[in-house]
Amino acid sequence: MQIRLLFVTLLAFVSHIAFSQGKLSGKITDGETGSPIVGASVTITGEQKGVTTDVDGGFYISIKKNVKYSLTVSSVGYQTKEVADIQISDTEIPVVNITLDKFNQQLQEVVVKSSAKRESVASLYNVQKLSSSISDGISADIIKKSPDRNTGDVLKRVSGASIQDDKFVIIRGLSERYNTALLNNAILPSTEPDKKAFAFNILPSSIVDNIVVYKSATPDLPGDFAGGAIKITTKQYPTTKLSELSLSIGYNTLTTFKETKTSEPKGKLDFLGFFDYSRDLPNSYYKYRNNFIGLPNDYKIAVTKLFSNSYGYKNGPSALPNLSLSYTGGNSKLFSGAKKLGYIYSIGYGIGQQFKPSELIEYDIAKTGLFNYNTDAHIQKRNLNALVNLTYSYNSNNTISWKNLFNNDFSVTTAARSGVNTSNGANNAIYFKSSQNEARQDGIFNSVFEGKHKMNKSVIDWNASYSLTYRNEPDQRILTFTSTDNSNFVRKVSNENSPSIQNAGRIYSNLKENIFGANLNYQYPFQLFNNEQKFKAGYAGYFRLKDVEVNALGYASLYAGGAELPAGTGSNPFGIFSPENIDEYQLTVANIGNNSTNYQGKGYLNAGYLMLNNRFSNKLKFDWGVRVENYDQQLIPVSGSLKVQKQDLDFLPSGNLTYEVTPKSNIRLAGSQSVNRPEFREIASYSLYDYTTDFIYRGNPDLVRSKNTNGDLRYELFPAAGEIISITGFYKYFKNPIEQVNQGNSILSYQNAEHAKVYGAEMEVRKKLSFIDGNFFNALTFYTNLSYIKGSIKLQNSNINNGLMQGLSPYLINGGLNYANDDFSVNVLFNRIGPRLAFRGQGDAGVDIYEKPRSVLDAQISKKFARNKLELKATISDILAQPFVMYYRFDKSKTNPEYDSEGDRVTRRYKLGTSANLSLKYNF
Repeated sequence: MQIRLLFVTLLAFVSHIAFSQGKLSGKITDGETGSPIVGASVTITGEQKGVTTDVDGGFYISIKKNVKYSLTVSSVGYQTKEVADIQISDTEIPVVNITLDKFNQQLQEVVVKSSAKRESVASLYNVQKLSSSISDGISADIIKKSPDRNTGDVLKRVSGASIQDDKFVIIRGLSERYNTALLNNAILPSTEPDKKAFAFNILPSSIVDNIVVYKSATPDLPGDFAGGAIKITTKQYPTTKLSELSLSIGYNTLTTFKETKTSEPKGKLDFLGFFDYSRDLPNSYYKYRNNFIGLPNDYKIAVTKLFSNSYGYKNGPSALPNLSLSYTGGNSKLFSGAKKLGYIYSIGYGIGQQFKPSELIEYDIAKTGLFNYNTDAHIQKRNLNALVNLTYSYNSNNTISWKNLFNNDFSVTTAARSGVNTSNGANNAIYFKSSQNEARQDGIFNSVFEGKHKMNKSVIDWNASYSLTYRNEPDQRILTFTSTDNSNFVRKVSNENSPSIQNAGRIYSNLKENIFGANLNYQYPFQLFNNEQKFKAGYAGYFRLKDVEVNALGYASLYAGGAELPAGTGSNPFGIFSPENIDEYQLTVANIGNNSTNYQGKGYLNAGYLMLNNRFSNKLKFDWGVRVENYDQQLIPVSGSLKVQKQDLDFLPSGNLTYEVTPKSNIRLAGSQSVNRPEFREIASYSLYDYTTDFIYRGNPDLVRSKNTNGDLRYELFPAAGEIISITGFYKYFKNPIEQVNQGNSILSYQNAEHAKVYGAEMEVRKKLSFIDGNFFNALTFYTNLSYIKGSIKLQNSNINNGLMQGLSPYLINGGLNYANDDFSVNVLFNRIGPRLAFRGQGDAGVDIYEKPRSVLDAQISKKFARNKLELKATISDILAQPFVMYYRFDKSKTNPEYDSEGDRVTRRYKLGTSANLSLKYNF
């Protein structure tokens, strides 16, 4: 009995100790330069217990909960500081960031006293104020207080940034091709194989430590950007144990509980978002694909029967609400000898549906209508994502990390289209009825192994990274019937020499890109002008390997004059490629050469830089240097001798001058040169048909990289922590900018313009309304950023020298109100991007296609319960639900890009509806 009582008492004591202890964390930085202070001593005032800061200036120390402490922070050459009123509670674990001022020998050494709240405010203000370039960012503290669920949502709050299609970032109105993205200091590959863009909605906001958008270049940043470089850093050491389970349910006004259409086949692994073998190209065709037309007719007919007769659609069940489930865990472990281990992991799964009605209208140059199609697309979606981050410090001078990210998106689209073609006059109208069936898998895997080390005064950081992106689309099927009386529909197929994807096609495509990267940076501080200076040098390189294989097939007849097949009867008129019809009409599949390709893309980047951070006085500093990049790009067909190769050596100087007008304001002047390189897809000459937009995309092997000159002038005022008022003027000159052009006949390609100029201004205001009396206004923050952009472009072989670059908006408006009071918050966001040129018409006579502006209004309410362990969020996205609209601009002499109902014509339109989402997150 006594042993049992002793055991229970001991267990209670251990449990009390375990649950009454907490980990206090923070960062110690230099108050003048913002640099981390390595090896600073952090002790609990009046006790012997203490730690030293690591190579990032960070510290962790265990203290009891619900007890107030004071910390004493000291370091050689700095004033000692005592920070009071530090307390960990069951509902709040503060992060104490502290700045130290250098010791002034003319003054007697004293201990500077401060409070935890005042110190954190000063530290956050210092990070904003001491940035070496023109940049805007957002920290984990602000993210934690916001309702944002993913990184795309977070980026909406950054000045001059907006999100397109809920995932692509637009900086200063420039299209996504002019941005670059880094995750944990490693270049992120494009998640879109047909353009340069990264989908930021795949990164959950809970794992983000900070996001910085650099708008002016520095030598240590990649040279391939003109809009912005988005740098995302994930958390290394969680401030507390993470164990969060999140469940969300979503409703869409156009989709949820509405009828759906589905199609076959359905793979056994579709529910997980992966393909089995049910949609694969038959091997009997694949091994003879390069000379299939020369095989015996009996063999070709037999092989054609191996392709599934899976065109068309059938009615499916009503669409259920979208569901997603995710779990995030992590913790930090402290060991003796300044050793510590931090880890974060997450896994998520989502399932959803989307209904996307659209309209296509085509015109000739005289504005006469040619056709009008309506399409109902039913999309089933699956998502699987995972993240694992490990960070270990084996002493205060050395830290290593291994960070991994995986995301897999899977969608199945069933589309039904109907319409009429009146190009030969209303009396000779041709009616259309078609279907599309498509299954697609997109994914990314990113792994970074990195380290940071301090040796005497020098600091070295490095990383090695691997990234994989892929898109797999096996057996995309398109079948179109025509009729002259809107009743008796037929499909006429040609002979083997001229099959067509739009009429009766099947496309099997697989795209995969591997990127192997490495970075090394060296930093050395030294004294000059009685101030600390820094010399930096580094290397960055990567090897890109992209494999692309597209097999495009069309149905044809072995008869010289082709054949005409009547539409089927019953519930699925599209099932016409049965074995009986294949025999009767002598049908075969045939390769479509212009739409098929098989190539390998290789890209080699080697870059080095030299950089100086010069401080001439307490008020004036100049960060400058040069970056040298050598890029070798090769496009190598698997068959044939044609090879596209481009190699450029670029010297990219940059400088950022900062003058401190007052302790709370700066004037910045920046200048730089950068580049914008074509993607592999843009120089690959094969054609790709997009059923959704009815466009054919074709590459241009003659593209060259664009070189850009950038200038910025900015005034910024930091009234208080988390507040900013700034005004920026900018100018950009592009030599040989890459434009996506409309070649006519619904063919889109790429072309270099001669040059372009872009200039404009942006203003940002982020201000707490606490200057208005009342507790309500103390918790209210207003923020807005406005951009106004002008410019001109000179096209090749053209007399036109006005208008904006393709993808550039003349204005951008972001605004919002955020109410955050302890466990309750409300956030309202508004976004509007001005009309932008979607596709430029080729030559002076070509017709431009513009995209109408949309006003987007989002709102979110968040409430925490159960001592902040349970969080409930309700979100309404795209409340106004304005349609996406493109229009033809026939008169290029018009300088105002706004839609003109008299002269312009709407050509494409689609809707997505308003979405509502309810999410529940519980922290165990």
